[in-house]
Amino acid sequence: MQALVLANLLACLISGTAVLAAGRETVVPEFQFQPIRPTRAVTIKEAVEISLRNYPAINNKHFKLRASIANVALAKTQYLPNLNFDVQTSGVTGNRVASVVMNNVSGFDTVPVDSGPSATSVSYKPIVNNLQGANFNWLLIDGGLRRANDKFAYADARSARADLNLTRLDVAFDAADAFLTAVAAKQVIRATRAALEHMEAANLRAKTLVAEGLRPGVDAADFDFEVSRTKIALIKAEKEARLALVGLAEKMGVAATDLDVVSDPLVRSPSNMQETGPFDLSSHPIALFKTAEVNRWRAKQVLLDKAYRPHLWLNASMWGRGSGDRTSPIKPVAAGVLPQVFNYMIGVSYSFPVMEYFPLKAQKDMARSNELAAKADYELAMQVLEKKDARARILLAQARKVADETPTLVETARVREIKVLKRYSAGLTNMVSLAQAEKALAEAEVEDAIAQIDVWRSILALTYVQGDLKPFMQVVDIVQGNSDSKQDLK
Repeated sequence: MQALVLANLLACLISGTAVLAAGRETVVPEFQFQPIRPTRAVTIKEAVEISLRNYPAINNKHFKLRASIANVALAKTQYLPNLNFDVQTSGVTGNRVASVVMNNVSGFDTVPVDSGPSATSVSYKPIVNNLQGANFNWLLIDGGLRRANDKFAYADARSARADLNLTRLDVAFDAADAFLTAVAAKQVIRATRAALEHMEAANLRAKTLVAEGLRPGVDAADFDFEVSRTKIALIKAEKEARLALVGLAEKMGVAATDLDVVSDPLVRSPSNMQETGPFDLSSHPIALFKTAEVNRWRAKQVLLDKAYRPHLWLNASMWGRGSGDRTSPIKPVAAGVLPQVFNYMIGVSYSFPVMEYFPLKAQKDMARSNELAAKADYELAMQVLEKKDARARILLAQARKVADETPTLVETARVREIKVLKRYSAGLTNMVSLAQAEKALAEAEVEDAIAQIDVWRSILALTYVQGDLKPFMQVVDIVQGNSDSKQDLK
């Protein structure tokens, strides 16, 4: 009954899981920039949570998303008019002659523009001048350019958000997978240590029989060899376990931390699950990211289309000028420090980038090609997801079959080891048979430990293909709860 309930629950969780749509331009919290340190031993849930808060790749994508959202705000500022204020006060000599400065020579940028009548004599006494003005420009009609730029900024932000979601999924999966690798390595140590204990016990019996003259002395030497070889296997298993923990720490973003893993409940196979139908893989974060990239390049083409449109500007200016030069009939104010005359201007200007057609056309061809490339990436990503989905289903089915058989394998190997040991003690078999029986039992225990974890690894792979690891964590919680309940009843 519990197996059926668990199967239905997992099926509902996986089939009903919907990945959040990308592109919501909301405020991005900074909770993941408060790194946390794990305790000495962590569960798989804690390992995933720590990796989502600490891993640098997530922070990188997070800041890129914030930059994209800031770009959206920047795009909206294009609707604002331009308003500039200038105030200038200077002392200048009044030596002027009739001349022209052409705008295609460098002198136009370095020689100030002056005005006034030509001087009748040369004087180097400065005259106070002032200039104050306000210039107002507002783009009234742009042919949809600013709106297209808004949409492109939104498309860019959606792409960045989808990239962040994909990175979070990958980091969580890598942490969970590394955790399972560490658990498997610990189980291999446990099985190898048990094999060593069996081998040492057999070695003790062999030496006792040799001492009593019931077995040849070579048996003791052969058993010493087998014990030594098992110790070497245990050392290698411990090395692999320590390396697995280092790999887990790196995936959690705490590579310099010495930690351990809580194997329960991942050392036991979860309840059987009913096979579910095909899933909609288009909601996977990688599919959403590839779709966002396609839409981004499509928005880029629209933006380039809108760039080749006429623009109509509203222009207005107001300025005042003053000079201490008394040749003007209008008397200076405050010796030229304050303006003595005022003017204003209002009008419209029309512009059309005729020759921009050719570079814009080339840019649109580039954007169109990039869109087609993004579509190809999307199709490739979907094919990879479909392959991973089919592969995960096969692996899960086969892993369950293996996990169902390995307990029998261990039990038969243990019974065989006991019988061979009795036969050896009675002198009915040789040392080789006993060593083979001990070795077979150790291999069976290792295979059983790995088989149970392979089931969890297959479930993890299946939930990754669906784009969300929550169903996997739900199964872990359920099995953990069942285990706790059984322990409480005991």
